Amino acid sequence: MPSKTATATDRTDQVLRAALPEDRAESKRLILAHALTAFNARGIEATTIDDVRAASGQSVGTIYHHFKNKEGVVAALLFAAVDDQSRAISARIEGLEDSHAVVESLITAYVGWITAHPDLARFVFMAREVVASGPFGDELRQRISARYAPIDACFARDVKYGRVMPLPEELIPALVLGAAEWYSQSWLAGRRMASPAERAEMLAEAAWRSIARQI
Repeated sequence: MPSKTATATDRTDQVLRAALPEDRAESKRLILAHALTAFNARGIEATTIDDVRAASGQSVGTIYHHFKNKEGVVAALLFAAVDDQSRAISARIEGLEDSHAVVESLITAYVGWITAHPDLARFVFMAREVVASGPFGDELRQRISARYAPIDACFARDVKYGRVMPLPEELIPALVLGAAEWYSQSWLAGRRMASPAERAEMLAEAAWRSIARQI
């Protein structure tokens, strides 16, 4: 039986292969896999290109050739994770038109991905603000906007039908994902025993109640 660590490593490899499927991208995948370990161990700011070089066995020149700089490494790794999580969410919400069902499926997919990919999830929580405030910020915002566009459209329809409260757009992510993110980060830090996936049903219902119009 594979260990939990081996399973997590295998799943990270699958995410990187989905982002970089070509055979010739093997060195890129290797750099990103070792960069993930370094960033999670030392933090993004403290990790240097030389740390990534030493861990991955790739030359500094190769790293710069593929990613230009450390910011490029961080962004490439974050985009691989975000895109994989977006695919998981899209697969769950496809075809749904009811906001309650959409929220339930969104939260289930969101915390399910975090539970299945703890190393990548730690990095996502650490890196997203770093990338958002840097040269790749617009690209990250485009990815996130594309992820949530069909969900926002569903909510907008149900506001008209009176099922969802009319809320400021910037408040909705905090209400819908806030509890799930807080619990997930606590679990990743070892402060909660039950995985986010085990709490998905309760987190989803809490998320729905935070935006549903009470009748």
